[in-house]
Amino acid sequence: MDPDGHVPAQPPYLPARVPIVGTVKHSLRKLVIALVETPERACGVALRVGYIGTRETDLALYRLKVKPSPELPLVTLAGFFVLEEGRFHTYER
Repeated sequence: MDPDGHVPAQPPYLPARVPIVGTVKHSLRKLVIALVETPERACGVALRVGYIGTRETDLALYRLKVKPSPELPLVTLAGFFVLEEGRFHTYER
């Protein structure tokens, strides 16, 4: 948190391999992720933990685990994420 009380924005992440859609029928259990700035370099994983609903077109929910630097372990980001338009976005009910 900065001195003004604002929470810094999470860096944007995307699937590192191929663009996919995160729906019930087509979601993968585990995806390798990368930062938008360096899409060729993997920096963590997205783990599917559920779905936002029960319809076939509902998005999968993911937890993101990232490695902030090579010498540090994976860190789980706070909150849940959905994959929309090729990027992970914070899920808000």
